[in-house]
Amino acid sequence: MAQALPRFCPRCGTPTVAGQTNCANCGLYLLNPRPLSPMQPPVQPVQFAPPVLVPSQPITTGNIAPSFRTTQSQGSTRRRGPGRMGKVLIVLVLLVLLGAGSYLVFALLNIHGTGLGLGGNNSQAPITTTQVHETVTYAGVEVTVLNAQQSQNFLNDPNSSTDGMLRLNLQEHNSTTVKISWLYSDITQLVLPGGKTVTPTYAKATVGIAPGATQNSYVDFAVPITDKVSQLALRLGASNEAQMDIPLTGNANLSKYAPASVKPDGQLQYFGLNWTLVSATSQYSITGQQASKGMRYVVVTLSVDNTLSQVAITGSPFTYIRLQSGNSNFTPVDTTLPVSFDTGVTGKSGTVTFLVPQKSTAFTLALVPQNQSGATQVTTDFQLS
Repeated sequence: MAQALPRFCPRCGTPTVAGQTNCANCGLYLLNPRPLSPMQPPVQPVQFAPPVLVPSQPITTGNIAPSFRTTQSQGSTRRRGPGRMGKVLIVLVLLVLLGAGSYLVFALLNIHGTGLGLGGNNSQAPITTTQVHETVTYAGVEVTVLNAQQSQNFLNDPNSSTDGMLRLNLQEHNSTTVKISWLYSDITQLVLPGGKTVTPTYAKATVGIAPGATQNSYVDFAVPITDKVSQLALRLGASNEAQMDIPLTGNANLSKYAPASVKPDGQLQYFGLNWTLVSATSQYSITGQQASKGMRYVVVTLSVDNTLSQVAITGSPFTYIRLQSGNSNFTPVDTTLPVSFDTGVTGKSGTVTFLVPQKSTAFTLALVPQNQSGATQVTTDFQLS
């Protein structure tokens, strides 16, 4: 007996057609269907999306047919990339990082390659040392140029040039009883061939020199490496002071800066006392002070005998002692002479210091009258070269 064809597919519910043996939708064999339970509702047909064809590569013209890949519209998720603004920000960040990294590498390479920052050399160039050992007295302190060192650069000079440096190693000895201070940046220059001068780039020195102390310092100058040390000179003294040029030859004649003395033994009678001009000394400095520009100090030493039967009070030497040269009169700038002399004292001495022009050579020491003293002026002459 032929089986009756169900009107709907028992599996998916698709309507059937006469003579049909399999469901057109799900393919179920319809002539031997599974009987449905009286309580089971018919299964609703399931709708499947048709396949979508997506090209797997750009379509080209000509006779070559494009290839495709099949994807399902359901269950597939495409990851969204960053938008235009995001891409711009990413590019900017990358540029900044690349630039910072490049600068850091460049700086490190330069620093490690120079030791002088960006652009230099971190290795100490060869140093040539020339012995000098020349001494002058500045502001009462003996200053000795020990040696001169020449190099392309000095690593321990923070202001070092890279095309030539000169270092002067100095020694200072303070034989006075007071502390004396100065700055080498203020009182030193280097005289180059042709007379041009340069100021220090760096100085390592203790500012104050204690009484009786000896200390070492150095002063650096930027000088072309081609300049010979023997053609250079250290100029010691500020622009408003009596300056001294010290040639760096090692055998310079500096006698013109050394103190020069004479012993006139001049005899004077003043204020009832016997005075003797023991000595007169020409020098460029006194304790803690350099002479003014174009000037020098003349220090006279006087000895006094009091044969009176009473104390003689002469008063301040600033009042009655003068030094004459040509048409000029000079008053003391310093003195150690007492203002009074005890009865019977002999050989009581002291000094009187004057500041005079360097070119002056002939002098007259004068003890001038004082008000109501009854003394008359007395003089004695001497010469200093």
